[in-house]
Amino acid sequence: MEGQQGIAAGPNPFCDVGRTHPRDRHRMRPVADQPGVWGCDRHDLFARVIPKEDAASLERGDPFPLPEGGEATVVRAGDERQGGVLLYYRT
Repeated sequence: MEGQQGIAAGPNPFCDVGRTHPRDRHRMRPVADQPGVWGCDRHDLFARVIPKEDAASLERGDPFPLPEGGEATVVRAGDERQGGVLLYYRT
């Protein structure tokens, strides 16, 4: 996964918080200078599309190395998008 670029993935995804709190259903916004990455300032949450194989090996709480450097913590895997899986994470 290291050095992996996010896959372009179409419309902005819904924030994962809305999955459990329907009254807080809103979309994430693209992160500047990081193609294929969305963020939610309200909930300090990020998402990107990663290959299905990588997503299958990750579980909630696992470390997730970021392509731009640093490490995040996996929140959950989301829906399939354009040949990959949307992965929600926190830095």
